[in-house]
Amino acid sequence: MQDLTTFIAQHPLLSLAAAIVLILLILLELMRAKRNVFNISPSQVTHLINRENAAVIDVRQQDAFRAGHIIDAVSMPPQDILQNPKKLEKFRARPLVIVANSSSESQKIAALLLKQGYNAYSLTGGIRAWNEAQMPLIKE
Repeated sequence: MQDLTTFIAQHPLLSLAAAIVLILLILLELMRAKRNVFNISPSQVTHLINRENAAVIDVRQQDAFRAGHIIDAVSMPPQDILQNPKKLEKFRARPLVIVANSSSESQKIAALLLKQGYNAYSLTGGIRAWNEAQMPLIKE
């Protein structure tokens, strides 16, 4: 311990730089952990659907939804959710999986719903990841 205090006293700039780097690394890891809390893979989505009766909310355009969507998914435009999150009230007791064309789209909505008290998740990679995992889609 004496050596550490001596080193810090003799090299204040180097010690300060090391402390700043350490703090930044900790903050980066905390932000990464927080951001990934609600991102889930296609296999995790199937687990939520099968084991926890999750509701799938598809926020893509109607044409894309009709071309192929996850079984029992509900189509709801993002603006409807953003303007009136209460439309999802009937799903409050169930986990919600938000599906979009991309993760960034569904993450925004899932984050909003988390703040509203919903148990919301975002499908990582969007519907493309679902297709790449060779999961089934229903066409209308």
